Amino acid sequence: MRFFLLALVACVSAVTLNSGVTDAFGKFMAKYDRTYDTVEEYAKRLSIFADNMERVNKMNAEHILISGEAVFGVTPFSDLSPKEFKQYYLGYKPSNVTKTYVSVELDGPVANDIDWVSKGAVTPVKDQGRCGSCWAFSATAAIESYAQLAGKGLKVLSAQQINSCDKEDGGCNGGNTETAYDYVKEAGGIELESDYPYTSGGGETGRCKFNSGRVAISISGYHSISGGESNLKSALNKGPASVCLAASSWQSYSGGILSRCDNEVDHCVQTTGYSGSSYWRIRNSWGTGWGERGFIRLQQGHDLCKVSDDATYPTY
Repeated sequence: MRFFLLALVACVSAVTLNSGVTDAFGKFMAKYDRTYDTVEEYAKRLSIFADNMERVNKMNAEHILISGEAVFGVTPFSDLSPKEFKQYYLGYKPSNVTKTYVSVELDGPVANDIDWVSKGAVTPVKDQGRCGSCWAFSATAAIESYAQLAGKGLKVLSAQQINSCDKEDGGCNGGNTETAYDYVKEAGGIELESDYPYTSGGGETGRCKFNSGRVAISISGYHSISGGESNLKSALNKGPASVCLAASSWQSYSGGILSRCDNEVDHCVQTTGYSGSSYWRIRNSWGTGWGERGFIRLQQGHDLCKVSDDATYPTY
């Protein structure tokens, strides 16, 4: 059987497989509870895994050369091709709405370090599953955090409501935070996750089941932060903003400070702070099994991943 599997894999991949790769794939399957229905599917996923490990070795070598600190390795997405990863987990679609840009003015200098998680203004990491609903999770995260800062309490809110009920966006097929905020404003608010739990993790957007009688938080609108890392840093002194950025290189990220990225904006997350002029702290929506328990650190100074190009926060 082992010979048959390796022969089959050779038909679908030019990558040379060895016992180290097959053993690593077995450990990956056990850790992330993966099973495949057919021998052909197993062979396909093993081949993709081998391709990804080759790519991981290259990225680790590149980061060493530029004195980077990021570490790439096996993640929950190691059996997905880059195309599949983008299809399932990167759901940003640009907004056509006219934006109101603001530059956040501070009373004094920016803080050297900001961490809104330790300040108690960020809810636990969530998992969007195989659904391009990052935009809904990003907007929901910002609404949660700014509700806490506005004195309304830190409540875990329903990303499912936005994903299913915002008809200007595409649900699991993607969207953006600006129209998500607009939806929440026009709907009169957003429910608690406990009242409207997330069900789109398998890829189905789902029918809208919003109950206006269960609204937990309402907003008056949103602001887009003027571009540039200095503006983002000033904004983060006021609260943890939503950001839409380029994340295709995050598929194999397992820890450290990322110092290389592409420039195609395709994902929305929450910026929860920064450390000096070193890195940004980012909360993702891929569960705690990815990255640094669901977080990633991005190097400052070069607008890496276009982190400061599309930052927003809700108003009350």
